[in-house]
Amino acid sequence: MDKAILKTLIYADIFDYPLNTYELHKWLIGPLSLKLRQVNSKVTLRQIEKALRKLNQESRIMNQGNFYFLRRKNDLVVKRIRREKQSKNYFRKAKILCQTLKLIPWIKMVGVSGALAMENAGKRDDIDLLIVTSKNRLWISRLLALGLLSLAGQRRKRGETGRKIAGKLCINILLEEDKLEQKNKDIFVAHEVLQMRPLWRRDGVYSKYLADNEWAFKFLPNWIDNSSDLSLRGRRGDRGNLDLIGIVSSFSLLVMTRIENLAKWLQLKIMREPQGMERIEDGALYFLPEDCRLEVLSKYKSKIFSTLLLNNSHNHNNV
Repeated sequence: MDKAILKTLIYADIFDYPLNTYELHKWLIGPLSLKLRQVNSKVTLRQIEKALRKLNQESRIMNQGNFYFLRRKNDLVVKRIRREKQSKNYFRKAKILCQTLKLIPWIKMVGVSGALAMENAGKRDDIDLLIVTSKNRLWISRLLALGLLSLAGQRRKRGETGRKIAGKLCINILLEEDKLEQKNKDIFVAHEVLQMRPLWRRDGVYSKYLADNEWAFKFLPNWIDNSSDLSLRGRRGDRGNLDLIGIVSSFSLLVMTRIENLAKWLQLKIMREPQGMERIEDGALYFLPEDCRLEVLSKYKSKIFSTLLLNNSHNHNNV
């Protein structure tokens, strides 16, 4: 239990993100943080609280109020609270703006990912979006989504940096509904999958997203879905504009396929060569220019080694 809590705090420390007791319980990293071989069992909140008291008494972790962390850094909790307030503003903005994407009948889910999903966004951060579309409708959906965000003046354009990107929406990941499973299966991607917060969804696609990425629960076995407070479940109007759907349905499958192919050809012609983690796959697009996954995994492994080595030394001195 001690090692699981330390690994969880180590991972959060990479993002300057102290955790409270309930978050430690939810995001507790199981023994398969580096290798995927066996099924983990859940632990209770009471077990977490007991282990935290022990680790705190031994000065192996620190706390400020109900927040726990590894380093002696005075402004860590203050920074987190400040980012929470900023994130709530960005989240409200994203929720309002992304309602317009319901007009696109082939979009089945829009979610917030990245730092904002964990309420850890700074003032100069953009808003990362994940979009799921119908099968064979990814390119036309992307074209229309970018058009709507551009009309609103809230689309982050490629090459923009600094203050220009603050609070703008960036469609980082687009997946067709049959391409939801992530190829990379590690603690970083497990976090990205489970921390993604849907803004709206339809046709049960979020449940399918979780089911297709069930492997993530082997890294984070305590995770539970807390999205019920976001009013995401199916409501009247969540199926998009019925008149528009009726009009689109009148097109033959052949015509729509040609439109999809034309949208793909047009966008590929405009796009530059993929950089960093940018990937163009069949039924999936990833526009992540910074390869933070490998950097985070490297830091995580290094910190685990140094922290657990220090703790082993601590235990030896107490013998």
